[in-house]
Amino acid sequence: MNESEYGFEIRSSIPVLRMFDEAKAKDFYLDYLGFEVDWESRFSPAAPVYMQIHLGEALLHLNGHATEETPTAEVNIPILGLQNFCDYLIGKNANYPKPIAVDPRYQGRNTDLNLYDPFGNYLVFCSQTTEG
Repeated sequence: MNESEYGFEIRSSIPVLRMFDEAKAKDFYLDYLGFEVDWESRFSPAAPVYMQIHLGEALLHLNGHATEETPTAEVNIPILGLQNFCDYLIGKNANYPKPIAVDPRYQGRNTDLNLYDPFGNYLVFCSQTTEG
């Protein structure tokens, strides 16, 4: 289908991830992974935050209004230079499990870096090239 002939254009989606602790989220996403905050929204100064963050072209929304019953999410984030990103994270000596590029399809290519955030969401930084 050519959506432009119908007068609309579908753009990239933005995953919304559950988050229970703003400080833990900022430590993981901003300090560790290197994301930057685009904006934050609160209903009141004491209300939980809802924010948009980005790293390169990847956009995520973190929802501080989530509860334990809110489902976790799995997000695939395309990356070029997967091993370099892995080495960058290792170099931070952060209090998170050591990241390792893996070959999930057993094709002789380390194409994925799999990380869980502090709230159970699963991030897969994935490359289509042979790396590592």
